Amino acid sequence: MIKAIIIEDESLARQRLNKLLAPHADQIEIIAEAANGEEGLKMIESLQPDLIFLDIQMPVLNGFEMLMKLTDKPYIVFTTAY
Repeated sequence: MIKAIIIEDESLARQRLNKLLAPHADQIEIIAEAANGEEGLKMIESLQPDLIFLDIQMPVLNGFEMLMKLTDKPYIVFTTAY
């Protein structure tokens, strides 16, 4: 089972990702969601996911700023409109 976190500031986009991933629930478990890079960074460090679905344009820390602060990086899928 792949443990994943969704890091996206738009609530509707997080809901959409959950809906798109639902058919794959036997392979991917969404263990947390974050609404900004700072929150996402804390979750990654504490939960140690295998994969993150990451928006780039977010408040507090953008996706790239957040990634630069990580020591252990999980696999990343960018989920940005940009």
